[in-house]
Amino acid sequence: MGDKETERIAYFQNVPELLQQRFKERGIDAQVHAVPSSPTAGLAVRARDVFREMARTANEDNAQLHLVGHSTGGLDARSVVSPRMAQEAPDFVRRVRSVVSIATPHYGTPLATYFHQGHVGKTLLRYLWLLTFFTLHRKVMPLRSAVLQACYWLVLRSEQAKLPPNIFNQVFRLTADLSENEREELLRFFGQVGESQALIHDLMPASVQAFNALTADRGGVRYGCVVTGAPPPRPALHLLPTTDSLLYGIFSFLYEKSAPLSRQLQTPEPTGVQSQALQAVLGRNFESRSDGIVPSRSQVWGQVVHVAAADHLDVTGHFDQPPDYISWLKSGSRFQEPQFQTLWDRIIDFTVGGAATVHPGTSAGERVSAHG
Repeated sequence: MGDKETERIAYFQNVPELLQQRFKERGIDAQVHAVPSSPTAGLAVRARDVFREMARTANEDNAQLHLVGHSTGGLDARSVVSPRMAQEAPDFVRRVRSVVSIATPHYGTPLATYFHQGHVGKTLLRYLWLLTFFTLHRKVMPLRSAVLQACYWLVLRSEQAKLPPNIFNQVFRLTADLSENEREELLRFFGQVGESQALIHDLMPASVQAFNALTADRGGVRYGCVVTGAPPPRPALHLLPTTDSLLYGIFSFLYEKSAPLSRQLQTPEPTGVQSQALQAVLGRNFESRSDGIVPSRSQVWGQVVHVAAADHLDVTGHFDQPPDYISWLKSGSRFQEPQFQTLWDRIIDFTVGGAATVHPGTSAGERVSAHG
């Protein structure tokens, strides 16, 4: 994060700053670490990435550890803490007190099945990765430019794409705004996306069922989840030829392909407490809701810490409230800063509570690792 050219990727936009502020206000001595990983690598590779980074930072002291994972990061966090990892880092695992998953496909998402099958799905997936890259990487770049940039790279990679010649001229002008380092970073990012799409296979419902069978919860660790669900799309809202309408159309397409009621999803019956929390925000038919990427019922794991009327990226700080917040999933969720702050306050409540505590055998401190 930041203004420097090398600090413009903002996955958790404004989240670390908010957490540090809230910890300070509560008198809690805590450090927040954002943990990077390979964007489209499989779950096993991603878990290793998280494991190595967490082990490195955890060795700085003996503070208690709390893991917060957004989307696939929630599966990564569960994997790191699971008993099958204990033999590799017993001290590290014993110090983890909580795992919070946010909008995580604990039972998979049919959207992954769609993207995994056929040329069209795989081509669209690359387009979406590039669009996301431009939106998160250059907050100053207008979304219109980001869409055109993504179209440009889609054309380079897809022989079937048909765009008017004038689009090429405009895109060429826009790509000139990138510095040499940014071009190189874009190529590295696109290379990673092109080399491995293992994550998409791993997020199919059948694959996640196998993952769950091997990844048991660890005793002594509290598991909580934040569940998200956006309003079902209204087709009339993306008929006008504007950038926001185009992005709303993309969201509508993703929402449909996430197929909340698909028979692929084998989710357990929620408890009475879980159902009550989901219905209070998403309505009685919460089973039919999705955040545009993950069906809401697939996100339930452990205690329901919070339920948000939000899309998949709102909760990481990418919602419609410029200039401080930038969004590309135009979902019409109306999720903004008050809801954003409330959500992360509930996560703090669940992880470390409302006051600083010194536990026997530990330092007076906590470490919270956020991963997406």
